[in-house]
Amino acid sequence: MNDVCNRMLSRIVALTIAAVVSLLLFSEDYVGRATADESSKLQAGTAKVDITPANGTARNLTGQPLAPRESLFARVLVLKNEKVSIAIVSVDLIVFASPRVIAEAKAKWHVDHVVLSATHTHAAPAPKGMLIQPPTQPDWTRGTKAPADIIDWPGLSSDPWYAETEAKIIAAIGQAMQSLFSAKMVAGQGPFESAYMAHNRRLVTDKGVVMLWENPTRRPTQPIDPTVGVIRVDDLSGKPRALAVHYACHPVASMNAGVVSRDYPGAMVDHIEQELGSDCLALFLQGASGDIDPYDLQSLKGENRFNIIKQSGISLAKGALRVAAELKPQADNALRAIHVTESKLSIPNRSGAHPCDVGMLTVTIGSSLALVAIPGEPFIQHQLDLRARSPIANTFLLGLAYHGQGTPFVVYIPTAQAVKEGGYGATEASFIAADAGHRLIEEAVSKLSK
Repeated sequence: MNDVCNRMLSRIVALTIAAVVSLLLFSEDYVGRATADESSKLQAGTAKVDITPANGTARNLTGQPLAPRESLFARVLVLKNEKVSIAIVSVDLIVFASPRVIAEAKAKWHVDHVVLSATHTHAAPAPKGMLIQPPTQPDWTRGTKAPADIIDWPGLSSDPWYAETEAKIIAAIGQAMQSLFSAKMVAGQGPFESAYMAHNRRLVTDKGVVMLWENPTRRPTQPIDPTVGVIRVDDLSGKPRALAVHYACHPVASMNAGVVSRDYPGAMVDHIEQELGSDCLALFLQGASGDIDPYDLQSLKGENRFNIIKQSGISLAKGALRVAAELKPQADNALRAIHVTESKLSIPNRSGAHPCDVGMLTVTIGSSLALVAIPGEPFIQHQLDLRARSPIANTFLLGLAYHGQGTPFVVYIPTAQAVKEGGYGATEASFIAADAGHRLIEEAVSKLSK
């Protein structure tokens, strides 16, 4: 009898302990901690939307009519954890800095930060309020005034195509926010040298600066950055769901061809999606391309021009895929910290006009990826300097990237040395102080070092 009682008592005690543990496991405090742990994992979402204008309505920046040749897109990558979310939007336009898109995306979809990154293709339409058609609409890119003092950026929405493009991109950000999946991410960079690009178009001689708008003989120039950067986002099964490619070079080979074209960035993303499958979104992130051009430009004629453009993009895609294939996510890669800092620097105008506020966004994701977004066209030396000084292994400088603070676009950001030398992009088509680029890089390094 005693043995039976002891066994029953032991069982009662065991059941009581199990009940207490179960209560603790499912208490509000424990569930809260479990949810927080789960939500601290990286989530990602993607979307793509066609922004091609209707036939017969497109005009490039100089007002030249553009015949349809290929479609233009906006591509969205959202990254999110429990504390912060950011939407990175790559847009097939020469420049895209829409306060409306950023404000409405934040209000409607509760995304914390939005970066609008133009691929900078020179064969894309521009809204009516941005056109250069002297004498009624002079070249605002080459004046001594800041574009913010000349262009009514919110007023660009009066162009029906542009307003529709803004609405489509806002909706695409929402689609990405509503289709989040648990993700792993890895970033890296590697050497990339190609028969198609790229060279520094400013040749400094003892007689001044000679502009090498093209370089068909592949003459060595400096400085350049023969590096491609990649950001690969996988789902938890290891399937690639997004691949962003960072590279610095003007997409100008299709300029003045009279057609709508995504130039080499379009061929690049097409090849990547062909190789990795339709479930993987490819994005191009333009780097510090202010003084960097492809080798071939004016010498290209007829269909050969577009064949070379396609081969340029495929070459870059292959370089990026080679780097991406060698990357292995870290064991703790599902838990990713995202830190975003917004800065705004008051930069003097070289002409003596009032200063302009230049916004900059710095993003760190985990311990090995940083993005620095600047709304202008930095010279390549700034990209080299940032990479050399940044404490983050993979630091990518994004040019033509607007995040909603400060002036939407500041045209070229040369080095102080380039301003002394003169030439296009330095003393022409550039108005901000000679040390502006240096100050921006200093600010970025300071933010990334904290």
